[in-house]
Amino acid sequence: MSTKPVPLPAAEPADTAALVDKVAAVYARGGEILDRYVVDIHLAEVADKAACSLLRDRWEDSFPIAAYTELLCAVAALREVLGFDPSPTGVEVFDWARQIKRKSEEAIDGPSGTFVVQFVGGPYSGVVMGLAGSTSGPRLGPADVISLPIAWGDSTEPGHGEAHYRRSDTPSTDGLWQYRLRAGFPAPPDGARPHITAPAAAEGAA
Repeated sequence: MSTKPVPLPAAEPADTAALVDKVAAVYARGGEILDRYVVDIHLAEVADKAACSLLRDRWEDSFPIAAYTELLCAVAALREVLGFDPSPTGVEVFDWARQIKRKSEEAIDGPSGTFVVQFVGGPYSGVVMGLAGSTSGPRLGPADVISLPIAWGDSTEPGHGEAHYRRSDTPSTDGLWQYRLRAGFPAPPDGARPHITAPAAAEGAA
């Protein structure tokens, strides 16, 4: 019996609108009615919720975070097939978090350590991650303020900006330094979500 690989048939040109309608039909089977024109945003929101949940629940030893990583991969693949802007995989979510931590380390002049922080309110509500902070001097802990990228809209009319947070003076009873939206800064637009980028996809598109 021959083990020679059998070539796949040439792919037919994709009808993107028909593919989007098929995705909407699957959601309808699950009881969720989506118009063709909101599938893009809906998938982006699914990816962002999964990414934020992954960053929150990875600290729980008993939580099966593999479900989030599988969901993120599936959504990223589906968005690629549909021609939408890329969304991150689980690996890229962790890469993004490490990049944010590295940036926080670069801003510290002196002894530093890792502090676990939690975002309360705003697009990043619920996210728990490690940030570098000072371990000596009058301002112990992570940075007083931090700005994180946000996005809104869909692939045809994307919007990008930042959500500005300020941390609490002391950690919570759980030992988490909490960040809330800063007063005096414009509130994030309605529908704003975390913009956790997919580095590999972004570099490939450059």
